[in-house]
Amino acid sequence: MIDPRLLEELVSFAETGTLSGAAEKLHLTQPTVTRGMQKLESELGVALFNRSGNNKITLNTTGQLAAKEAAKLIAMESSMREKVQNFAKGQKRFLVGSDAPGPLLISGRLQHKLPIKVEIDKDLLEEKDLLPAVENYHYQVAFSSQEYQTETCESRYVGYEELFLMCDKDSPLAKKKAVTFEDLAGVSFIVLQDIGPWKQIKENAIPNANFIYQDDMHSLAELTKYSQLPVFRSNLSNPEYPAQDRVPVRIADPKNRIDFYAVYRKDQRKSVAPLLDLLSKNWPSDDFLD
Repeated sequence: MIDPRLLEELVSFAETGTLSGAAEKLHLTQPTVTRGMQKLESELGVALFNRSGNNKITLNTTGQLAAKEAAKLIAMESSMREKVQNFAKGQKRFLVGSDAPGPLLISGRLQHKLPIKVEIDKDLLEEKDLLPAVENYHYQVAFSSQEYQTETCESRYVGYEELFLMCDKDSPLAKKKAVTFEDLAGVSFIVLQDIGPWKQIKENAIPNANFIYQDDMHSLAELTKYSQLPVFRSNLSNPEYPAQDRVPVRIADPKNRIDFYAVYRKDQRKSVAPLLDLLSKNWPSDDFLD
């Protein structure tokens, strides 16, 4: 079996182009890297370098292939290590992530009803990172606005989210039973910064709107107290969030809906079922606006 350190030295040489560069990157001496490359050639039984008379060496075509394969092996080893470590952590905690804040809010409110301890990762996931994070056991469940079905993972529909407006009672909007996104053209809003896919939906659907983004819920709440600007809430918002003389107004627009799916590994289907069953039974609707 080839020593993984030799593979790292080969990859570093391919990246830097020199023995000294590889040695510096790996915090080794140049003679150590030189001996390592000689040993690797001996173990593989092939020449990996072109050697010139001035002691300069470059990878030959075989060496270039070897460096690419070595990089793959290093990545596989790193992936395996991360997956095993994540799996071990998962035996002690149940971590939930999401690409939007809504599913995390309802999960947090229901977690005390579960027989397992659920931890909520409040940092929202980029969609491109969500599936890999579930596949490598980092999350036991990750909520996504997209449905997934892969060799190792599957998804289950858990519920939807729709926005509505909380408008100052003296605002012209407060006198309407419902509005569309087009009706909100040119309006200024106080908005939470990290809202996942809702950010693009609102910015694309409401013409010429001005969004005053706030970094956290506390800042949003404080600014709402002293402003007449409308704020967005949803059927998943915390019901204890103060109304503060504001009137709820429905947004009756086909773009105003996100369906959420719980993404999990198939080999963890049984362990995630209690959370998903609880969410499905208790997922809030927007009937209170009728």
